[in-house]
Amino acid sequence: MLSLTKKSDEPVVVPLWHTNFRNFERLPDTKVVRTTFFVNTAAGAVTIALLMWLGYGEYRLHSLGEQIAAAQREIDANAKQNTEALRQTQIFDDEEKKLTEVETFMKVPIPVSEYIELIGRTLPKEISIDMADIRLTADPKNQVYVLRGVVAGTRDQAAGTASSYVDVLRTDKRLGSVFEPITLEKLTPDGATSFMAFEISLKVKTEAKK
Repeated sequence: MLSLTKKSDEPVVVPLWHTNFRNFERLPDTKVVRTTFFVNTAAGAVTIALLMWLGYGEYRLHSLGEQIAAAQREIDANAKQNTEALRQTQIFDDEEKKLTEVETFMKVPIPVSEYIELIGRTLPKEISIDMADIRLTADPKNQVYVLRGVVAGTRDQAAGTASSYVDVLRTDKRLGSVFEPITLEKLTPDGATSFMAFEISLKVKTEAKK
């Protein structure tokens, strides 16, 4: 029987017991691919992408500026052409109006000189003509000749004289063949004189004989 107090002949192993004072943050990176490589690579990629984006933006701004400048040049060129076209159109319109007026005047149912002569020949001494107006239009149905003036006498006397003059115009062979109806439009006191102001309209017939 072995003694309990017998010592073993094997050496005793004592475990490590001192404190680990290593600073892992300051220790060199011993990985095969270091962490800083990934960081630098990512930062470089972001920088390159940002530069490319900025460059593309600058290119688009430059291209847009060129397009705007080209469009403005085209607008300026067209503006000159449009201004000239408008000027030519205005000249054409003015000339057309003149030709229309001449054509309308040439189609008058009675020459102006003959009309004035007939009015003067039939005019009584109690009446004075202040204005003879001719309203010519392209449509003969709307052509009207107007006589304005004053007539002497009281209101009743002036009304009788003016009405009689209208009858004279109606019965005149030449005037009656050109105008119908011939109407006394108004008879009112003339504020500037003691006479009565009148207005007579002579409407051109639809098929007046020249």
